[in-house]
Amino acid sequence: MAKKTSIIMNCWNQTRTHAHMSMAAVANITKFTDPEDYELILIDNEPKWPIRDDYHVLKIDKHIINEKDMGYTGSFNYGAKIAIGDYLVFIQNDVFVHEGWLPGLRYIIECGWDMVFPDQVPRSREYVKATYDKDPLDPDSLTGGRDAGLLMCTKESFKKTGGWDSSLGLLAERDFFERFIGSWTDTNKVIITHITAATNMDLLERDSDEYDRRMEKDASKLNA
Repeated sequence: MAKKTSIIMNCWNQTRTHAHMSMAAVANITKFTDPEDYELILIDNEPKWPIRDDYHVLKIDKHIINEKDMGYTGSFNYGAKIAIGDYLVFIQNDVFVHEGWLPGLRYIIECGWDMVFPDQVPRSREYVKATYDKDPLDPDSLTGGRDAGLLMCTKESFKKTGGWDSSLGLLAERDFFERFIGSWTDTNKVIITHITAATNMDLLERDSDEYDRRMEKDASKLNA
């Protein structure tokens, strides 16, 4: 029996734009993923603009609405706790997946790695075409841009690592990568679209000094 994947997405929809971006991200997962292959856990923190699915076209298996913001690290940890899958995908709500993304990532995991990242760096048409004919395990295929917006890992390796550090915010990904217990690789056989930093743009626009303070706070914790 094929192992199931739990996709965990966290969102903090404070504006209509945030909500639309979250719904579009879920819509891409729904459109480009076999519904039998996964469950989607959506952690919705303090939503001022709710996720809408008036026509019942979005596949959301567990929609957790929190009156108080758990933060994305806390949301990811909670999602992992209630996940039923053997594999976990952590995805931000400004990431858009494409056809074949889940089988592509899962293939790498099933070949022996504990964590895999898709490629997200803008590429030329020629580069993308060149990846089509290469074996997924070709060394040229196991490269890319390690992406904080989406990663897949085994539930077992996640537990060994101890999950995400919920005391961190902006630099939590770096901490998770450095503590990760297990093997990992990139793959350019899966390319995603990531609107990098879109989830932090609201804070940057409202209070860039606060953004800098949070970054410095995280950095001091990591360097302590």
